[in-house]
Parts: sequence; structure tokens; C-alpha cells
Amino acid sequence: MKDEDVTKLASCFAGSAQGAAYNIASIDEGQDGSETAQEHLLAALSAGKYRNGLLVWRPVLAALYAIEHGLVAEGQRLGVVCQDRRGLAVQHLLIRGARGVLAPERREAATHTPGSIGYENLVHAARKAAIGQAGLTSRTAHRAIARSVGKMALGITCPPEMVRVQNGDWELLDLSGYQAAEKMTEFHEGLDLQGCDVVILETLTEGALKNRIAASIGVSSPVSVSVLSAKAVAHGALLAAHRAGDGAPIFFDFLPRLSTIVYGADGAANFDLIKPEETLKAGRTYRSPDPATLAIPAGQENVSVYLRKEASPPPRKATIAIGTPLREQAAVSLWVEQKPAAGRARILMEAPILGRSFTVDWDDAQEDARSWDEIIESQQHHVSIPQRLVLPCGMPAWEDTARAEGLLSLLQSEPFRINPDWETLAAKLSQRPFGQYCISSDGDLPAEIGREEIERLDILTDKALDITRRRLAGKTGAGTEDNAALKFLTWQFRRCPTDVVKWLTECIETRGRAHPFVRHQMSWVLVFQGLGRILRDEEAVERVVEILLSSDVENWVWNRQSACMAFLLSRSDMTPMLLSRKDVDRLASRTLADFRRNIGEEYTKFNYAPFLLAGLLRWRLKDPTALVSGIDPLADDFLAIIEEVEVDLIVRRRPSANLQRRRDKILPILGDLKEELLGEGTNPDLLMDIYGAS
Repeated sequence: MKDEDVTKLASCFAGSAQGAAYNIASIDEGQDGSETAQEHLLAALSAGKYRNGLLVWRPVLAALYAIEHGLVAEGQRLGVVCQDRRGLAVQHLLIRGARGVLAPERREAATHTPGSIGYENLVHAARKAAIGQAGLTSRTAHRAIARSVGKMALGITCPPEMVRVQNGDWELLDLSGYQAAEKMTEFHEGLDLQGCDVVILETLTEGALKNRIAASIGVSSPVSVSVLSAKAVAHGALLAAHRAGDGAPIFFDFLPRLSTIVYGADGAANFDLIKPEETLKAGRTYRSPDPATLAIPAGQENVSVYLRKEASPPPRKATIAIGTPLREQAAVSLWVEQKPAAGRARILMEAPILGRSFTVDWDDAQEDARSWDEIIESQQHHVSIPQRLVLPCGMPAWEDTARAEGLLSLLQSEPFRINPDWETLAAKLSQRPFGQYCISSDGDLPAEIGREEIERLDILTDKALDITRRRLAGKTGAGTEDNAALKFLTWQFRRCPTDVVKWLTECIETRGRAHPFVRHQMSWVLVFQGLGRILRDEEAVERVVEILLSSDVENWVWNRQSACMAFLLSRSDMTPMLLSRKDVDRLASRTLADFRRNIGEEYTKFNYAPFLLAGLLRWRLKDPTALVSGIDPLADDFLAIIEEVEVDLIVRRRPSANLQRRRDKILPILGDLKEELLGEGTNPDLLMDIYGAS
């Protein structure tokens, strides 16, 4: 939130509580009371210099009012139904005795039932009635902001009102016949109120509307519903302020469970940084009594932590940069600090050996679509498995730069040209400024891309398909003389239409015979690599793997068949599962040969050798001990060839500038590969690092 926004919000409080020693602000349950909203309100209270500011849930303030007026007793379970912007919120509170007073205890988040009874819908209906059939125009805008609109939305009787027209005239607005209760089209049967000893309704409505809401709630209530005064929450806030001044408890709150994963003798296990049974007095800070203990292996510059928030699924993985690589393994502690209704928890990590502490940012952590149990299970293996490679998409390639147009600009003209510039379009899709393509390797587009841009991209895709079909049919014409349109299609990764998968698969089945896609030997690079980029369907992947393995693996070309197989193994969880032990042995021989052929050379043909090896490491999805030194002999063969390559790169006299640059990128990758082969791998993002180095 910007500073000026905080100042504006703070000014909204002016005159409400100037000079008060304790200031209580009400917050709704649900989206309107999110952690971000809490932080904004607290920042505004601080900016406005409101002393001892505290946020309290609206149902809790209603409960304080009920306690003060003797509507509820100690030990009873209170059901609070609050009308809010979207509908009704139901909260269950236990009334506890503490220090001679009663205080509500919140053990779970409220449940919400959206519907026509929400304040937004009521106001919308009232405004529509005030404006009339003509709708909102410059001639009716004055009616939309009349005081009568707000009153009649809440069912309050309102006499005719004189309102000022835009031209300076006056008009009499008479809405006395409007019945807000008639706009409530839904009854909220089935509200979760079972087990409640007392049920109260908190609403700002009046008259027939309030009565109708109470009657509809009564259908689900096991007891009669007590309807509070419209000022109940305000009175509850005043009571809360008095309690804060006296040091008496206002309410007791639960903290949403926050968990991480720790590793012990029995493998990976869940660890609750905030335990599910924790309750805390409002205003007090909670700190994990027992921090989680993790370890950073020697040589690491980063540490990864899995986190799960009960209130914010799915789980996430946070990566913390620790700076200089450690010379030895180090222990770190992870704990949480949080206050009830006071924004996001502070997740802190302390590394004594570094003499530093770090803040783990939940918002910057990467979401993991797997369930928490699945993540824990994936960590049980004694050896690591490189994660599936997903090349991200982003907006940089879509946007213009000082040197070239972005894809957004190209989509303004190219779809409507008779002969689109396929070469430029393909080049744009193949660029990855800041490590981000226009389209991710899973075929996803950036969230910022709108429907119109997607439709124009689809127009180009259809045109490229049409041109490619004509090439296959032997027809000539503009766009059929080269593979530019085919490139454009394959650089859409898994978004590429399945027709292209069929065509490229048929092409590699020709095994060198004449084909429209192959005008010269370099065309095979596009065919194999393009196929590796776009494959996604299980049946198609299985077919291509079968074709590749049925060929002469010993004579594969490094940037054709080897590259295609490396793409499939690294980007698909299914491909490693298709391999037999015999297949792995054959691919290992090919990979060793691709390593060996670069020794003594400039390493210009080395890109896919580490990729293929890392892809083979993912066979551990099928055999967890595959390629582990001391268990699998292949691991020792790979360790030996890696050491040969390292020696060649390090002792080379007077390397060229290009080789020097390649050496600086290759050596760290080789180090990570050796750790994986030794069963000590700690870099799940190995494939992404290899891709970045290539």
C-alpha cells in the first residue's frame, strides 16, 4: 500500500476517536478482513497517531455487546450471524471466564453464505429503484447519491428528499413506498448454527427487512434469534477499549496453523510452527515455543523451506539466499511471530554460524500444487530427484523495447496480413528476456494477457497450421518455402496444436527419407527439438520415446535425438517412468559419449550432455537408488567422466574467451551433478540451472 493511500485511510478515522487512549477498529471475517487488509488498517492507525490501536473481529464485538447485556453466560456456545457486504457470516464463539470477566474465544474462521441479503446487493437494488427505468445517466446521477438510497437499502423509513440536479434545479425524490424486504430473494436456510446455546443477529438494517432476515435465520437456529441494536458493534468496540485500558481480556483467538518440513532419523515429517490447539489473548505476540531445526549443506548459497498455511492453501516453497557458500554444514532455526488479527505472521530464520537472521517472505515463495502429504512423501527418498523443468513465461517478451517490438505490438498487425512475418514471430517466441518466454514450456500464457490478444494469437496459429498443411500436401505459395511457420508453432511449447505433434512424429519416422520439413541437415534440429518442446499427451510421448529408442542410439546427433530425449526426460514426469533398465543403460552410454567428445574441444557441442544426465537422474521416480554411487555402477562411470571434463577445463592453457565463459558456467553444474551421483544432491532446481547455463 502506498504512503499516500495510508494517509488517506488514516484521514477517514479523523474525528472518530481523536485523543483516545485506546482505539479499536472493527474488521469483518473473510476477504474483507484478510491479512493484507489488517496490515493496511494498522498502518493507517499508526500514520494517524491513534494510540494503542487494535483490530477486533466484528462478531467478537457483537459478542462483547451480548455479554454486557446479559444475553449469554459462561460456558455457553454463542452463534453470531453478521450481515456483511456479500451476505451472511456465521461465527461460533465459546464464552470463557477470565480474570473475573467473560470473554469470547474464537477457535475457527467464520463461514460465509453469499446472497442477495449482502449490503452491496441491497444498495444496488435501492439505487436502481431511485434511478428508475432510464438507468444511470447525467440526468439521474444525482438520485444515485441521495441519502434516501442508503436509508431505504437498510429498510429505514425515509420521507421525501429534495435533491440538487446537476443544472442547479431541485427535484423531489420520494422513495417512501420502496420495500427493501421485497428485494431479499434468498432465505438463508442451512446456516451452521447447530450446537449453539445462544444465537444473535448483528445487522444495520431496520424494520421489515430486519425482521425478515431474523425469521429466515430462525429456520436454521436451534434456539430463538436475538436481534442486536444497529449500534451493537460500536458499543462493543467501546467495551473493548475499556477492557484494553483495564488490562482485562477482550477476546481469545486462534492462530491459523503454519507448518514446515523437518528431516530426522525417520525421514521427512511435518512440523507445526503454530500448533492447532494454540489460543492467544488479543494484543499478545505468539512465538513458536519450539523452533524447527533445519540444516544447510556445505557449499550452499541458498536454503529452501517448504511452508503450509492453514488459511492460505496451497503450500509454498521459499528460497532464502544466505550469501557466501558455507564451508561446512550449518544448523538453522525457523520460527514464527504473530499477533491475532494483526496481519501476516513473521516467519524468521536464524543461522548462528553466520551470525545472521533472515525473514522468510511468504508472498515471494513459489506455490506448489501438490498436497502437503505428497510434498512430504516426495522428500522421503534418501537421494534427491531434480524437479521437472518448467520454463516460465512473463511479460518482458510481450512488451516493446528500445530495439524491437514486443509480441503485443506484433499482434496488432501480423494476424491481419496475408503473409505474416513468421521468422520474426518465431524469433520473438524463442526469446526469453529475464529468463521468461512469451509462453511457458507447459503452454501457459501470462495472466496479464487478455482475451483479444489470445484470439489474435490463435488467428496466427490457424494460419501457420494452414500453411504447414499446404507444404505437406506439396502445394506452393507464400509461406510454404521454409520452416518459419513451423518454428512459430513449436515455440508455443505445449500450447502447440496436436496436429504438429503428428506431423513431426511422422517426419522422424522417415529416418532420413525425403520430407517437406527437411530441406537440409539443420532442419533436423528444428524437427527433433521442436517435437521435444511440444509433446504433452501420454500416448504421443510414449510413441516418440519408442521411436527414439528403436533407432541407433549410439549414432545419435547431440543437438537432435540427444536434445529431444533430454527435453522429454526433463520436462515430463511420465517419460522417466517409460524407461526400462536396459533403456537407461543405452542412454547412459550415449550421454557418456556426448561428454567425452567435448574433451579437448571448445565445448560448443556440450549443451545437452548435462541435460541428458540430469534427465536420467529423474529415473529415480521409478527406481529411487538409480545412478547413486556405491549402488549403481553407472554413477561411478559418470563421476569418472565428469572429473575428466573438470580437469580438461581447469588445466587448459590459454583458453579462448568463449571457452572461458563456458567454463565458468559448466563447472558449477558439474559440481551439482557429482553431488547427485554421490547421493548428496541438494539442488532440486538443477535442471533450471543447467538450462540457464546453456
